[in-house]
Amino acid sequence: MSVVTMLALVGCGQSSAPTAMEAAPAVVDMPVGGLMADEGGAMMKEEAEMARPAAAAAKGAGRRDRQMASNEAPAAEPEPMDDADKDQAAQGGEDGSSERTRSWFPESFLWRPLVETGDDGVAELDVTVPDQLTTWRVLALAADASGQQSGTVHTFDSTLPVYVDPVVPGWLYAGDRIDLPVQAVNTTDHAISARLSLQAQGALGGEGVATIALSPGGSDVRSLPLRADGAGEATILAKLSAGSDSDAAERSFPVLPTGRPVERHRGGTLTDDRTFSLAGPGKADPSTEQIEVVVFAGPLAVVQAEVARVNAGARPDDGAYGFALASFVDELSAASGVEVDDKLNRRLQILAWQRVVRDLRAPDANVAADLLGSMRDVSGHEQAEGALPILVSAVTRGQRADGAWARRDRSTLQEILVNTAFVGRTLGEEQQGSRLRASAFLERFLHEVKDPYTAAVLLASGLLDGDAEEPLRKLLDEALVDDADGVPTVNVPADVVDMWGVRPSASEMLAWTVLALPDDHEDRGDLAARLMQRWDARWGFGAGRADTLALEAVVSALPGAPDAVDLTLTVGDAVARGRLDPSQPKLPVLLTVRPGTGAEEVVLKASPAVPGLAFVATRRSWVPWTDEDRLRGVEAEVSADRLTVGEEGHLHLTLSAPSGTSLHVEQGLPAGVVVDPQLAQRYPRLSGVRVLQDRLMFDTASFGAGEILEIDVPVTPAFSGTFSTAPLLVGTRGSEPVPMAPMAWTIGS
Repeated sequence: MSVVTMLALVGCGQSSAPTAMEAAPAVVDMPVGGLMADEGGAMMKEEAEMARPAAAAAKGAGRRDRQMASNEAPAAEPEPMDDADKDQAAQGGEDGSSERTRSWFPESFLWRPLVETGDDGVAELDVTVPDQLTTWRVLALAADASGQQSGTVHTFDSTLPVYVDPVVPGWLYAGDRIDLPVQAVNTTDHAISARLSLQAQGALGGEGVATIALSPGGSDVRSLPLRADGAGEATILAKLSAGSDSDAAERSFPVLPTGRPVERHRGGTLTDDRTFSLAGPGKADPSTEQIEVVVFAGPLAVVQAEVARVNAGARPDDGAYGFALASFVDELSAASGVEVDDKLNRRLQILAWQRVVRDLRAPDANVAADLLGSMRDVSGHEQAEGALPILVSAVTRGQRADGAWARRDRSTLQEILVNTAFVGRTLGEEQQGSRLRASAFLERFLHEVKDPYTAAVLLASGLLDGDAEEPLRKLLDEALVDDADGVPTVNVPADVVDMWGVRPSASEMLAWTVLALPDDHEDRGDLAARLMQRWDARWGFGAGRADTLALEAVVSALPGAPDAVDLTLTVGDAVARGRLDPSQPKLPVLLTVRPGTGAEEVVLKASPAVPGLAFVATRRSWVPWTDEDRLRGVEAEVSADRLTVGEEGHLHLTLSAPSGTSLHVEQGLPAGVVVDPQLAQRYPRLSGVRVLQDRLMFDTASFGAGEILEIDVPVTPAFSGTFSTAPLLVGTRGSEPVPMAPMAWTIGS
């Protein structure tokens, strides 16, 4: 009888070999063990021989493996090997010799969720094991046709008789100096004399060579001082030459730019070709600048994310919002050929109906109009379909004799105008009498409309004819301006309220403007793209009760791409290409280029031409720090004791702020630094303490008058040298943190 099994492998190894297992192939957990010896250490002198170090450095190096496992920032995920690479990995170097360079180090390399055994219960798989040298732990799970299940644990080693391993950080910053450890290990039962060499390339420079003697089962660690002179990719090549017992390993990691980060954005829509300018700031280092362009197939990804947000428990201000969401998902999915999750849409409608049914007991005209605005498409929901006539009747009965609708007894004319336009918009063409009376009311007071918000609402209502619309269109067009990045926008005018009696949000202003502009208006798509970019995983579009209008505006202006689109990004001589697949709406295309000195013009092309693609372009630059890079009224000082590899030291933060102010602080960490996990318990005035791979984050309690908060953070470094970090970020609650110059870390061996 055959057995259905699941197999995944995560870990390290050296060669390609068949793996046979009784009853089931395996799911392999993370590798156990490590590359570092318990003791040993040395300092490799630059350019020449390597000499042995002090014992303290040796013990520190022996602990680095465990430290870096939880604290290094991840570099870019390694590219998988193609067949030619794997063949060479299994056979040796290009010339067929046993010595080759190990360079394939993925954390996971095989996932087989479904493997069927033969009648004997055995399945055999040929796999190429990556270049890590470690012990694998394999968990095998299996089930047969009758539903019986089984599992077992198996381990195997991937190793070499003699090997070399450079211990690299997860990242560095330009200008850092690091004493890079290189470990040589002899697992044989005889002594070996070998030549150890190390060469740094890319963003790091330098090389070193030494002759070492390895006793049977022994190891040695040497280190080479290296300096990162610029940003980019750094490559470390270590070789251990000992005749037939030779090895070479190549490791890469990023070197990040230093200075104050500056981002400039440009967003909009793309049909076929789009050319725009995206200049960098003055004094920026051109070698570190980068332009990224993210292209979306349309608004479906954002709408699906909004569905997930609401289903996760978010409570929109509009009780019927779930009906609008479900209808827009259906519309966009049909246009893009993406399968709809009917159960998810059904749940949206059920949640919405639970809130709507309470308002149906005795709805007035305005409440009924709010519900109608989101319940235009309730097909398939019998109760909601039956409620529509009740809501329409409530709206028409509540219309005043002059044709207006008002929510309050005392309202300004501007508020009554926008409310009348909104309520009339929710009625269908079959309610012609009510719509005509509302239209007449609006036309009588058109001369009183002085602001673009009211003009946009009246234009979007569909209650005015062409002649009446002209002065409003002129008013709205004059309100369209370009922001600092040259992207069209419209600002919320002063002294206006929306139909609910509150000041409109920026998202509501954008939504009404998009709905008011004609389909062929040159700025309509860019305004819709700006609105889509305002979506937040916590607050949605941020339009409050007008979130349904924001959805409608985005969907109507950005229909999305039905077929695959080839994209090309060109900035100066730099070119990047990608393909957008509309069947994967949650996977936008990311195009990245280095613009080069003085390159500002960005050319984005789509083939074939498709209306409704949305893009966001970001230019990231780094400029030198100045004394102006600080938060007014807040003092932040950072210092550290003399730190030593493998030994606990202290990072000191001194903070002060105006009375009643609480701060959010993000302090950068060098690669490999371990922070005491008990920090939150030691300082009860800190909250939200989080230790990430490259930074420490926390919030303070509100400061008292003249209060100074001093914090000592226990830290244990993994590498010696001089290091920069991410900028120190300090902000008050509810505001964006301000980047400040980071402290330079000096760590001894």
